[in-house]
Amino acid sequence: MRVALCAAAILVAFSPSPSRACSICQAGDPLFSASGSSAQQMGSFSAYLEFQAWQKKSGLLAEEPGEEPEPGREVNDGRQLSLYLGWSPLDRLTLTLLLPWRWSQISEQPEGEPHESSRQGGFGDLMLHVGYVLWRDRDVLPASWLEARGFAKAPTGASEQTTHGRQDPHLQVGTGSWDFGFGLAGAHRMEWGSLYASALYRENLEGTLDYRYGDVVLANLALETPLSHWLAAPLFGMLTPGVELNFRYAGKDRYRGAGYDASGGSILYATPSLRIRLPWWSGQRAPSLRLAVQLPLTDTWLNGEQDEKAVWSAGLGMAF
Repeated sequence: MRVALCAAAILVAFSPSPSRACSICQAGDPLFSASGSSAQQMGSFSAYLEFQAWQKKSGLLAEEPGEEPEPGREVNDGRQLSLYLGWSPLDRLTLTLLLPWRWSQISEQPEGEPHESSRQGGFGDLMLHVGYVLWRDRDVLPASWLEARGFAKAPTGASEQTTHGRQDPHLQVGTGSWDFGFGLAGAHRMEWGSLYASALYRENLEGTLDYRYGDVVLANLALETPLSHWLAAPLFGMLTPGVELNFRYAGKDRYRGAGYDASGGSILYATPSLRIRLPWWSGQRAPSLRLAVQLPLTDTWLNGEQDEKAVWSAGLGMAF
């Protein structure tokens, strides 16, 4: 009941405003992917390395403000290798640094014209997450907790690269903007599994190339349950399946002061996952492998011409 009330409060408090947007923000909660429903203890350190792959199709971006974009579509294939480093220097406080390496490929496909593909890759925009536990049911290994979260993103990735004589803002590995956000997360762990909920609001400022990715609201609800609780076999003690609902609301991006019609809107993903505790270590600090796929339930809530495909991810995490 406490988790249900926390989840309801989070979703109400961060219900989206019709004027908000962001096309670059992936749905989901990376901190849940990294550490699950656990809250880090003082003095602990964690590392999580994750690879993600996704594809999105959308209408073409107009080259000049006020112009009608050419008929056709833009196919964006993205890859990202992310390293999350978490540290709890003080009781209740956790700092998590995200170090991303991105690869982008865009294929512009105007109707009746030859297709052109462009590629870029490099270190992206680093991000620092700050979490502070507002409430917990006990000081050591809490079963229920509520945490306030904030983050700031720095423009460390290249954002003015030229490919085929053009500077495409969608192709850059960085945005050139300082962005920030805040939210809440909470969890409740039971004998048979754990429940988790979070919500985040993100404010994106204008970056280079006169492009501004819109602001975003993310809401997540997750359930994980160890197979060992249901099936009595040694192998099942290593496996913890899970399922999530990941909601993202976004409005339109802006390019040189004009709205990009094929951006923003709402989308809901269902995300099955599997955590595998590696057998070469014993105890609670054994490394774990996490496999997941975000499956879009509908893209009819998105603005204009947009088609988002599944997001695949694989990650390896360990606590110290």
